[in-house]
Formats: sequence, C-alpha cells, structure tokens
Amino acid sequence: MRNFRYLRVPVRVLAIAAASIMLVGQLWSTANGAEKERKDPKFRWAFGAIHGSAAKVEPVKAASVLRSGDKLKFMVELGRKCFVYLIHHNSQGELTMIFPYDIKLFENDYQAGRRYYAPKGEAWFQLDNRTGTETFYLMASDQRLLDVEYLHAKYASAEPAKRPELALRLVSELNNLKEQYKASENHEVLARYEGVERGFERATGADPTDIAVLATGIWFENLYSETIVVEHR
Repeated sequence: MRNFRYLRVPVRVLAIAAASIMLVGQLWSTANGAEKERKDPKFRWAFGAIHGSAAKVEPVKAASVLRSGDKLKFMVELGRKCFVYLIHHNSQGELTMIFPYDIKLFENDYQAGRRYYAPKGEAWFQLDNRTGTETFYLMASDQRLLDVEYLHAKYASAEPAKRPELALRLVSELNNLKEQYKASENHEVLARYEGVERGFERATGADPTDIAVLATGIWFENLYSETIVVEHR
C-alpha cells in the first residue's frame, strides 16, 4: 500500500486562502448581478391606440395621427425601482398627469413586476372633438421628480385663470429636463408579439385588448425623457 504524506498548513495561510475565495465569489456575484441589470430593462412601457371601430391596437408614437373618437391606453411595468411619469399637454394648453393617476401610488403600492394601466382596468380614454396638437411627455427617473410633482399639483388645484401660466411653467420644467438628459437610444422592442379629463372622454364599454403586447424595454441612468407629439384631427 502506498503511503500518503500529510502536510501541515499554517492556520494563517488557510485563513488567507478562504478570504481570497470569498472575495472572488463576491466579485463574481457582483459582476453577475451587474450583467443581469444590463440585460434587464429598468422598465417596460406601452402606449396604444384603437382607431375608430377597429379591433387592432397600434402603438402611439411621434408623428402618429389620431382622430376624435380614437381610444388610448398607457401601461408601465417596472423591472427595477424607478419613477415613471406620463403627462399630456393638449391642443388647448391644458395638462393632465396620465401616470401616475394618483401621486400617492409612489408611496403606497408601487412595485417591480406589476403592470400598471392608465386608465385602470379595462377602461380606455377617448379623444374628444377638440382637435389640434397633442403632446405627451414620458419621464422616468431614479429619483422622484419633485419639482414636476409640485408644479402639477399646483396647476391641478389652481383657479382656471391661473392655470395657463402654471401650465407653461410645468412644460418649461419638462423641456429643461429633456435638454439636460437627452433621451437614451439604448432601447429595443421586447415584443412583437377618474371623472372625465379635459381632452379625453371615457370610452363607453370595456375593451379587453391588452396593450402590453406593444411593450418597449428602456435602459437608462439617472433620467430618461421622450416627447411624443401627435396630430389630433
């Protein structure tokens, strides 16, 4: 039988080796997590329209043409914690925060992996008869845009005579953010697969079409901005 020799390794050497193994494991775990974050979008969103009596939902994008009676719906799904806003500026200069539909949502029920729709459930917005240019501001940020929230709250609670000036201030803030943080080009299509608001009317009846099939994934750092200008005829 062959004899085996046992080597005595100092405890200090074993401790250093163990620490090295742990460090390598931590570095691998961190790198693996960072790689996963690069692959997974920070959020997915969809903005869809149904034209007239058509049954097909189509994406709303820059240079789209919408007509009175067309129905609209917005969806956002977080991949990681960030704060998403969609603000509508209609042809009469009026503003509506489409999402979040209640700013308290950010504090009470806002989590990754859940789809949020505006309007909620199976309801849709419907364009009224006031035609013109409709502008939608999409903003997403790692931190809450408190100035935007403050200006919108002030606008929403203001007397009608004071609203035009406040609307201009809010639009100016949105445009400043857009200039400061240019919209990221790093995105890809992931799938081919309450009272009446001014500028919108509630669509009558429920429509089961799920706009999530139009979802686009967005990666960004600090802030993402996109402005969608459409013609309402």
